[in-house]
Amino acid sequence: MSNPLQRLTCRDSYQRVLDVVDSHTCGQPTRVILAGHGLEAGMSPLVARDMLRDERDWVRTVSVMEPRGHRSMFSVALIHPDRPGGEFGVVFMDAAAYPDMCGHATIGTATTLLELGLVQAPTPDFTGMFEFGLQTPGGRVPLRARLETGRCKSVAFVFEGAYFLKAVDLNLPDIGAVAVDLAYAGQWYAFLPVSAARTTIDVAKIKALIAAASVVRAALAERLPDPDGRAEPIIGNIVWTDAPNHPQAQHRNVPISAAGSFDRSPCGTATCARMATLVAKGELGFGERFVKEGLVGTIYHGVARPDSAKAEQPTIVAEVEGTAWITAASTLLVDPSDPLGNGYLA
Repeated sequence: MSNPLQRLTCRDSYQRVLDVVDSHTCGQPTRVILAGHGLEAGMSPLVARDMLRDERDWVRTVSVMEPRGHRSMFSVALIHPDRPGGEFGVVFMDAAAYPDMCGHATIGTATTLLELGLVQAPTPDFTGMFEFGLQTPGGRVPLRARLETGRCKSVAFVFEGAYFLKAVDLNLPDIGAVAVDLAYAGQWYAFLPVSAARTTIDVAKIKALIAAASVVRAALAERLPDPDGRAEPIIGNIVWTDAPNHPQAQHRNVPISAAGSFDRSPCGTATCARMATLVAKGELGFGERFVKEGLVGTIYHGVARPDSAKAEQPTIVAEVEGTAWITAASTLLVDPSDPLGNGYLA
């Protein structure tokens, strides 16, 4: 019997075609686009990001949005190296924009590269720690993968330059005064206790958490007007915090983005920002183990180290480790007659 899927292999019938591999990092999805995005091998991630944003934004909307994705989907356009032994590059994409850095997607991409054999360990059945790097719009990200008989069991990434900005007091409607910690780690984050939302961190309460985050975001936008005059507030990610349920964790959180998406994992860059905040407040020491729990009960392991960079703003070097699992390999197709083919958000 012939394979019925062969009817779909005539790619000339489709307006746009993307070859992808899906994974999840502790619950949060990453879709790596291997081909079809039109990026040349060896391109600078900054140049590639600008090209996608200005000329081929359909790559983002097709790979992230419905009907092939959802508001919390995250995709990565993979840039192949232009020489043997060269490092892969990435462009990060979500439902709202093109972030310079994403922790869970870095772990998911690194795992995908190793599992596909695009990045190769010293031997096929290698067991131990294997180091390589990924070129991102925010700069090179060092990676350390833990392999067991050739399979990727976890990946740690290093982020340099995470820092705590300051704490601000907000007067929220129907809530009153609440202290909010502002920190940066590739993206801006605002941390505040979930008690200010009058609910708990729970999958069943996510709609209430998203609604409450919008109120906090609006209050921050009034308190911290963007100096560049852009319509978007400086702080897009609101992070609700609480005591953990996981026996190994010290903190639990769920980040809510400006697009209304939420992170199922503990969030890699939010973990970096959280460690920077705790270090600045004297609640976490350099070299101490930090374990953070996410919405669905999974954990990331982190450690903060001193940053050697000389700057007015004290920063840390943050290392975060998590695990990703491959979930699918597929081809995304856009039929030219489909009025919703390029994606939408409902």
